Amino acid sequence: MSRSLLLLFLQCVGVQCHQFIHPLSHVNVAATSQLIDNSIHIQASPVVLNGSGSSVKVTWSGVTSPSTGDWIGVYAPSKADFSQKAPVKYQYAHACPTHMESGSGSLTFRMVNMRTDIGFVFFRNGIKKPVVAAVSNSVQFKNPNEPLQIHLALTHDPKTISVTWVSGAVSNPQVKWGSSSGQYTHVTKAVWTTYSVSDLCGGAATTLGWREPGWIITANMTSLYPGMLYYYMVGDDTYGWSKELSFSAPKLPDPSVATRVVAFGDMGNGMVDGSLQHWEQQPSLNTTKLISQHINETDVVFHIGDISYAVGYAAEWDEFFDQISPIASRVPYMVCIGNHERDFPNSKGYFSGTDSGGECGVPYEKRFPMPRSGLDQPWYGVSYGNIHFISMSTEHDWSVGSEQTTFLEHLLSSVDRSQTPWLVFAGHRPMYIDSTNDANQGSDLTVAKSLKKHLEPLLKSYGVDLAMWGHHHSYQRTCPVYKELCTSSAPTHVVIGMGGQSLSHDVKSVKPSWAVVVDDQHFGYSRFEANGTHLKFMYIRNDDGQIHDQFTLVK
Repeated sequence: MSRSLLLLFLQCVGVQCHQFIHPLSHVNVAATSQLIDNSIHIQASPVVLNGSGSSVKVTWSGVTSPSTGDWIGVYAPSKADFSQKAPVKYQYAHACPTHMESGSGSLTFRMVNMRTDIGFVFFRNGIKKPVVAAVSNSVQFKNPNEPLQIHLALTHDPKTISVTWVSGAVSNPQVKWGSSSGQYTHVTKAVWTTYSVSDLCGGAATTLGWREPGWIITANMTSLYPGMLYYYMVGDDTYGWSKELSFSAPKLPDPSVATRVVAFGDMGNGMVDGSLQHWEQQPSLNTTKLISQHINETDVVFHIGDISYAVGYAAEWDEFFDQISPIASRVPYMVCIGNHERDFPNSKGYFSGTDSGGECGVPYEKRFPMPRSGLDQPWYGVSYGNIHFISMSTEHDWSVGSEQTTFLEHLLSSVDRSQTPWLVFAGHRPMYIDSTNDANQGSDLTVAKSLKKHLEPLLKSYGVDLAMWGHHHSYQRTCPVYKELCTSSAPTHVVIGMGGQSLSHDVKSVKPSWAVVVDDQHFGYSRFEANGTHLKFMYIRNDDGQIHDQFTLVK
């Protein structure tokens, strides 16, 4: 069986979307049986790992009649019920060339600390009816409770930034920071939360994909001097501290202060060790690599929905945060909810599809403490420098008079354009989209029509400059447009869902009249810079790191 991604386009229940079925989804967990073969020996080393991201070498021998259906699954904890829980990830044994020749070989796995021990299982008979043939020794992290998944976020107070991290245990967690390396003159106690399987809505999230999320810990760093470089550490004396990290304090709302933004949607995460997960977005590795290379020229990141693509497979949240940590620990990482975080039947969402795998927004809200209105109200506004950002939820009711739209109008009407002359609006499902998807309530064109009806007048009335969307895995740009007509005093819309998930190719043979650029062939991200009079927007492709579209908005 090929290790390449298996793509299958399905119609989701109640909503037309692209659901990408990958190898781990095909693992028939319930059909797993056990027939231990004492001639097979499997060993994992080292047995103690220094920290998250350590490598484990798994060796095996004694396999008679080696097959392409032999594979090694990773389980955390090691004592998981293999007929009830999906592996964290896996690799086919024949990825090692010697396996098919001699029934022996070795593979290396990069392991993220998931707050428990790890085991490796040798399976035979493929993934439809897997058979447990041998189980390795367990591997442990030296400190399973090390503070990880560190990410920053803006708050309603421009002199305060929040930091969130995860640990397997809590004692007296804190953040300590200062303006000189190694000298932490300020300390703030943290608060913590978690969620249980009973908080979720069903599907993989409550069954084969469930894992304990650990403690999700948040603290605020306050009274920051705008633009100053600060050094910080998170953790506690009992369970350990992170390494020293740094960030620059947010710039205050000011029309003369330039702001540099990175934005994209629909990214997910990829495996650097060649392992396969539930879903896998290998191009996302290029996205985060390129952004990391320019982190010193970035003030804030916006991820416009479809964040980790965990969809109920909780280990992928750990993998995702590990991938973005070099970015999110340095600059605020702001997010917007998407269908793969929120949608599930009978969960009070706007759509009844199963796209969240049963998570129904709970892990998203717990893990990303955005300055939102309240529980399951993931819309918010926040300022940075000369830009005010407003984020909506396309997974909740946006009709005129709804709770969300009423709040969005309040946010739009309250923006002080003398301080933040640029107004940027964001939502996951796009208002303007070149797509042939027009099948039902949740299709691209049906949603776009509804967004135009209920929200477009607000964007026009309050002078939104730029509207950013995701969901469709492509890059698209409109002219300044209102009611599908190009007009100079209207928002420019961009679809930036090309962050890493498999590309959408369902575009029309002839572009709509308002569409300036449509690229459904490349992955990438966007970057824009705004001063008092000009906002320069750039689309950067992943394959070469070069700018392939750019435009400038002028005040």
